[in-house]
Amino acid sequence: MRLMKIVVIGGGISGCICASQLAKAGHEVRLLEKGRGVGGRMSTRRWGDARIDHGAQFFTARSPRMLKYVEEWRASKVIIPWYDQIPGRADIPVGIRYRGENGMTSPAKYLAQFFSSELSFFVEQIERLENRWIIRERDGMNRVLEADHLVITIPSVQMLELFARSSISLDGDTMNRLRNINHTRCLALLGLLEGPSVLNSPGTRTHPVEEVDWISDNQVKGISPAASFTLHASDDYSQKYWDSPDEDRIPYLLEVAEDCLKSKVLEWKSHRWGFAKPTTTFGATHWHSREWNLSMAGDGFGGERIENAALSGLDAASAIQAQA
Repeated sequence: MRLMKIVVIGGGISGCICASQLAKAGHEVRLLEKGRGVGGRMSTRRWGDARIDHGAQFFTARSPRMLKYVEEWRASKVIIPWYDQIPGRADIPVGIRYRGENGMTSPAKYLAQFFSSELSFFVEQIERLENRWIIRERDGMNRVLEADHLVITIPSVQMLELFARSSISLDGDTMNRLRNINHTRCLALLGLLEGPSVLNSPGTRTHPVEEVDWISDNQVKGISPAASFTLHASDDYSQKYWDSPDEDRIPYLLEVAEDCLKSKVLEWKSHRWGFAKPTTTFGATHWHSREWNLSMAGDGFGGERIENAALSGLDAASAIQAQA
């Protein structure tokens, strides 16, 4: 087997699980993430004494490959079962939902121990030079990296923007399939509460009103010492108010939060998830080219649910291994 220098762009679950698999196989792997930490939409934010999951709230596992990770993560105290059903909600499918031991970033942080990471690294341009890739950073420390193989796991819109900046175009069918990938949007509201909410275990309500998909109490959930909440607006509401100022889009969401939780919101912050859930995917779990020494993966390939994004990264890693 030929060992390679591999760069993975994107620190979500697809990128992290792909990078860890390749590193365990002996390849020299470096993951690049534009944010300050890995996890992507499996994001946990610290705010004073509060710890808040403000992206994905849980994950499920059905595939034997994913269940192997669940077994490892549970043994390593990275995740714990959260709930399998909500009392009085027969409309919600039964099945174990897992959460991170210390928030949803826990699995990504665990995987990151197996490879090297470059954080706060915004990739400005990629260039193919004699069967190698050159990866250049925008501003920052102006880092420049080389790789034998490149894996891109960022959202498809950002992939296309990177290709445009780099004057790279793949075959027509692949480019069209990338352009057709579509995601919902989600306005997230997170905040600190005056006191405990009225929510019972597991600490969540789905679709309390038409404009809100999800609201949860992070303290009842078990990840936050302080009373705090997460609210996810619906795609329709998020699309409607995406570019609106906070004074137009937030007051109603605050009203819903306080009505559901029966606790006063002391402080709040908002966040925009531009690529929340894929509604149209690439049509394959990943894309891999021996000719280009390039692979692409992510939930825009694998589909909705964290498990599918993870399996997309695993499939990309397997294709690279087969090539090596």
